[in-house]
Amino acid sequence: MPSRLRRVTVYETSTRFYIVGSDVSRTRFNLLKIDRLESKALLTGEPENDYSEQEIMELLATVSEGTSIVQKGPNGRKQQVAGGIIARVQNAYGILGIVRFTEGYYIILITKAMIVAQIGYHSIYKIAEVAMINIGIDGLLPNSPEEQRYVKIFQSVDLSTDFYFSYTYDLSHSLQENYLATDWENGGLHKHSADSRFIWNSFLLEPLRQNAISERWMIEVTHGFVAQHLVDLPTCQISLILIGRRSAKYAGTRFLKRGANLKGDVANDVETEQIVWDRGGPPNLKKGRFTSFVQRRGSVPLRWSQDPATRGVVGKPMILIDIHEPHAQTAGAHFRDLKKKYGSPIVVYNLVKRREKRRHETLLNEQFLKAVNYLNQFIPDDEQIAYIAFDVARCNKSSDMNVLSMLNETAMRAVIAHGWFQSFPMHHKQTLSPREAFLGFNPTTTPSGQAMLQRGVSRTNCVDCLDRTNVAQFAIGKAALACQLFGMGLLDEPFIDLSSELCRVYEELFDAHGDTLAWQYAGSQLVHSIKTYKKTAALQERSRDVLQTLSRYYSNTFGDYDKQAAINLFLGIYRPQITCQTSLWDLSSDYYLHFRPGTRVTTDYCGWMYDEDELEEIIKQFELVDLAIQSDDPQNKQIVSLPPSRDTYAILCTNSDDEFRDFYRTFEFTPLENRVKQQIYFDQKKVVIGGINDVIASSGFALWKKTETIPMPQKPGKNKFKGQKGQLTDEEDDEIEDETQKDAKQETVIMEEAFERLCPPLPSTFNRKEKEGQMEDGGSVLFSGLRSRRSTYGVEKLSSGNHDLEIYNHYVQRAGITVDPEDWQKYKPTLLTKLQPLSEVPMVRRMTSIFIADSAMQSEIPEVSLSSMRVYNRSTNPQQWTLSQKDQSLLSPYLLYPLA
Repeated sequence: MPSRLRRVTVYETSTRFYIVGSDVSRTRFNLLKIDRLESKALLTGEPENDYSEQEIMELLATVSEGTSIVQKGPNGRKQQVAGGIIARVQNAYGILGIVRFTEGYYIILITKAMIVAQIGYHSIYKIAEVAMINIGIDGLLPNSPEEQRYVKIFQSVDLSTDFYFSYTYDLSHSLQENYLATDWENGGLHKHSADSRFIWNSFLLEPLRQNAISERWMIEVTHGFVAQHLVDLPTCQISLILIGRRSAKYAGTRFLKRGANLKGDVANDVETEQIVWDRGGPPNLKKGRFTSFVQRRGSVPLRWSQDPATRGVVGKPMILIDIHEPHAQTAGAHFRDLKKKYGSPIVVYNLVKRREKRRHETLLNEQFLKAVNYLNQFIPDDEQIAYIAFDVARCNKSSDMNVLSMLNETAMRAVIAHGWFQSFPMHHKQTLSPREAFLGFNPTTTPSGQAMLQRGVSRTNCVDCLDRTNVAQFAIGKAALACQLFGMGLLDEPFIDLSSELCRVYEELFDAHGDTLAWQYAGSQLVHSIKTYKKTAALQERSRDVLQTLSRYYSNTFGDYDKQAAINLFLGIYRPQITCQTSLWDLSSDYYLHFRPGTRVTTDYCGWMYDEDELEEIIKQFELVDLAIQSDDPQNKQIVSLPPSRDTYAILCTNSDDEFRDFYRTFEFTPLENRVKQQIYFDQKKVVIGGINDVIASSGFALWKKTETIPMPQKPGKNKFKGQKGQLTDEEDDEIEDETQKDAKQETVIMEEAFERLCPPLPSTFNRKEKEGQMEDGGSVLFSGLRSRRSTYGVEKLSSGNHDLEIYNHYVQRAGITVDPEDWQKYKPTLLTKLQPLSEVPMVRRMTSIFIADSAMQSEIPEVSLSSMRVYNRSTNPQQWTLSQKDQSLLSPYLLYPLA
């Protein structure tokens, strides 16, 4: 079965490149040939047969002898030279792609990579180093200054930073999608078909696919964030994995990519998935215990922009609505893609400001709400977009409101409306007596009921989709994590204390996730981390905020244009001499690269939930009434002969057996030293905690104080735009109006009707317990990671009465007494209440101790009961045998003399 090649070695001759790839066990080899004679044409050859190691070495030796180079010395005599084949790159991890600018082709190879996470059988690698080889006959860079400049721009994309791949796991899809795409009835067969939205080297793989090269040679790479933490609980070890997939559609930098294009692809589009894996179970996705939850972030799906030239030294550029769309085509295309991928409900968290003195973010808020209300009028109530507006900046400025506390309730409501994926069914006890938060929970399951599925997605946005979005996604993810652990039986209530050690680990993951995404989009780390919105940030955290603000300003001002040009070249948005004749560095703007002249939206403004092809199919169902009758006529049937293809050879498949061999490496001997090194590497990321809701030990270090900062009153006449101590102080909050706290609370969170309907409120008792920071049975051993009797068996802990203790004492006193089965039938009680006192039971012989004095030199004679002796005597005395008529008929054919 074709699987992805693991090690690639590039051999070079004067006329060809010979690329040899091997599987994980190095027992099967494949060959790929690339001609070098024609520099502007990619000529490849791939034999469709597999080679053994001996066969491939013999083939390379033959090539080496046939291409030997003989040179003449100074005296004219021939000098013997080694074979004309050399190893250019050895043991590369795979082919990243092939690219051409103005002259010849270049092949890009992954030369170094490291494992950063493990999901069951599957290892996830992070690219550490790449090599770019010119396929031209001279093997050197061309002398053309234009070509060299394109190469320099292309190489400015740092592939050693935040690019990930896996040989056996499709990183472009979520765990739920990979689970559903696997044929578990056919040995776990999985045909790899990546989502092009999250694959960043699709353009680089086009030349190989156009030449019908097998997929086994190609490495599909995602860009974003991958991290893993191991958490040791008293009874199990769980793996907490966070994956961020950045979209390659409409990708770019902060101020140069805003809003969305005509296809609904938004800027800074990232799919975030959190996976919890119980490492005590099997690593197989079907038999193991895996859970996951997916959420999405992205720019406001409107046609809007910000011109960096209007920024000045301080402040943000003005927000401009480029095109007012009365039918919300761009937003409709975006939400149509979300519904196709995730289903319903779609919950929108809009975190931009709602009220300002100067209309800045308010403009986006109003236009976005109009678009959502317009789209909702054409779809059923149960499929509408659930919209909630939450002014995070206003909430954080208030002294008596906390961002995370106000997000907790809405986050839990959204998570329960979506559900989450888990590869095993809910516990029977949890379905019989659900907790208060799950009274109306109706999970979606697979037809077999084996797995529970997530439906719909929560989509979060602010202006940049960085700081405020990250803290909102953290709150939603924390609620989902509590539900995931509850589904695994590790929590008695879906609640995780914000000050617990597990929450600290999860917060570190999300802060690293936010910092990485901010570097990619804005050129700096998060200006405001989660600690800032928790109002626990001390001096060191506030100093960090100032430094990141300066770093982001510098990057946006001086580096964004070059970075955007490199992204356009890397993704194939701009192709030299193909997209346009103007050089990339001479373009004043890349607007027309993303918005082609003459492109228009063709979908119906009332049927925005269907694309053009789906609308045509619906129309055909109404117009061609007799279509089914016509298709039954043999004369109307056309047999389409498929051209010969290499699908059987080129398609990429894996199954559970391959994953098992790869994970346990059954084909090789693993030295203990390597195993210890690998274990040490994973142990470094392991966190040992006594319980899920164990509170973090307090620290005496003043810079990391945990108490909330008390706001200082401001004197009249002072600058009212300056933030208070412990709160946001940058330009993000300098336009909020002064209001009373009561008005601020009413204007902070606005829930539309669809959100109230699709995400019902939680019971008041649940909200009260969560605010108090303790849930029912909070002091039980379950909160330390142990499964309680009530969670496992549904039985409460009962107190023992005097009568129960008396019965228990009787059983304890009889523990050393044994009776024959015949004697037991006489004295056994029918009910526990009729148990006879010990004095009324006739004493029988005591059972000897199980600790006998046997040794290698002697052994005691075992004591045999009378009943056992009767069975033995009856079986050894043939005269006492009595065979039934049926047994005699069965034995007669096998006896020399018939039975009398």
